[in-house]
Amino acid sequence: MNKILMIVLCAGATLLPRIIPFFASSALSKLPKFIRKCMMLLPVAALGALIFPLSLTDFGTEWYAGLAGVAVAFITSLLRGPMILSIILALVSTAGVLLVFPM
Repeated sequence: MNKILMIVLCAGATLLPRIIPFFASSALSKLPKFIRKCMMLLPVAALGALIFPLSLTDFGTEWYAGLAGVAVAFITSLLRGPMILSIILALVSTAGVLLVFPM
């Protein structure tokens, strides 16, 4: 019974942040434009804060491969490329750096 309660609580903790934006959209439209833009960029900023450190530490001594992938994804996004292109180019560049500069 304890495991079922844990699963339900974890599911609720995961589901709650995904549902709140749907209910908060009417309240969000009443906020000033700057605050609305900050709130819309918040998930991207949180995701970046989670992914960037991991991209440098995940490869161990080959940290430069993760940095190359992040740089390529950043440049692709800066040039307003599609997200799938950014992901594919980052994967290819990371794999290419690992193949060209093995440790």
